[in-house]
Amino acid sequence: MTYLVHSNDVFKETELQKLDDGTFRCQSTNENIGSLPTLFSQDGIFNHEANSYLFYLKAVKKAEDLSPCAQALRAYYQFLEDKGLHWDKFPPVKRLKPTYLFRSHLLKQIKQGELAHSTASVRMNQVVNYYKWLMHDGYLRINNEKEAPFIIEFFSVKNNGILAHLSPTFIVKTSDLRVRVPRDADSKNIRPLSPLSSDALSILTQHLLQTSEELRLQVLLAIDTGMRVEEVATLTLDALDTATPLAESQHRFEILLCPRSTGVQTKFLKTRTVEISSDLIQSLKEYRTSERRLKRVAKLNEKIEQLGSDTSPFPQKTIEILERCDRHEPLFVSQQGNPATGKSIEARWIEFRVEIKQAEPSFTHRFHDLRATYGTYRLSDLLEAKLPIVDCMELLMGWMGHKDERTTWKYLRFLKRKEAFRVKFGILDSIMHEALGGEGE
Repeated sequence: MTYLVHSNDVFKETELQKLDDGTFRCQSTNENIGSLPTLFSQDGIFNHEANSYLFYLKAVKKAEDLSPCAQALRAYYQFLEDKGLHWDKFPPVKRLKPTYLFRSHLLKQIKQGELAHSTASVRMNQVVNYYKWLMHDGYLRINNEKEAPFIIEFFSVKNNGILAHLSPTFIVKTSDLRVRVPRDADSKNIRPLSPLSSDALSILTQHLLQTSEELRLQVLLAIDTGMRVEEVATLTLDALDTATPLAESQHRFEILLCPRSTGVQTKFLKTRTVEISSDLIQSLKEYRTSERRLKRVAKLNEKIEQLGSDTSPFPQKTIEILERCDRHEPLFVSQQGNPATGKSIEARWIEFRVEIKQAEPSFTHRFHDLRATYGTYRLSDLLEAKLPIVDCMELLMGWMGHKDERTTWKYLRFLKRKEAFRVKFGILDSIMHEALGGEGE
């Protein structure tokens, strides 16, 4: 069994000191880079090559999240262990090389329904990048082409961007180990959009009134703005202070999501604005000054005050989070004084979903489906307003923070297939009114 262990604090440089009693101690001397995933073999042997690569990604490349790479390497080395293969032995026959055998293993897992195409693709890409680094840094020496772990390929891709008329195609560098991911959202191999129907929204609204105030507001934020779970978790008071009414509507505002200026941790660290209803803004402002929240923030501030002490009890990752909270006060804090995280919200959602399923077994939605709900209802409303399709897509792409326009077009294809889904965005406003405790009109 290949083990993946997460260390506490790791430093870029250390020095060996001899103590008075003749023993030695390793003393850190330079830059704490925080927690680091570490691979060990079934015999507890430190995986020098893989761990050197993980250290390189964190210390040199400043990688924010090593989880995809660490999980991919763990799966790869587990496969090598199970098959009795060596990471640095490459027979001249392609089908006998460990990298190609691992790709066949991933494809088999996909066929058996054990692995999604996207996950397999990420794992294979991470392994390819790992071998590129091994060769570049001299851990793996290749004497001839037959000993190579894979073959580099170049292929042409159609450009669907706004400058496609200037450059119809572009060249992509890849390897012959890539695992193709189906683009069709109807494919059984990837999860399609699963927005909540009006009935599911009604069920959700009824149960929201019985859950905690924090989860209720977090769910409504996801539905009303399309924010990702990590963005909801890290929403700050600074972000709320940027609320600006839209000129086109007296009932909608825009707020700024920006890791640097408002502290909201967006995907790809991208700055964007999201729209939000006036009712929800008002509820968030009331919650901001509530006694319930202020008691939690007081506990958070106690932890922040400990950062200046010489004996800080926190690991580096926690220190970084607390320092961010000191710069930008989070809206959501746990009873223990910990800032909310995407994982903590997901955990509360799963508990909440279990309660709903006791009354409505068909309710199986993920928290991320709330974002899809916003996207589909909002696009439907824009189309109903007779705006040009391109304008609709540009607006939605901006609000939802899509990096690739093909992701946004997926919402349009969904609506084209689901004509019965064409209900106005106003239904979300009525849902918001009911969930926030408004009286029927």
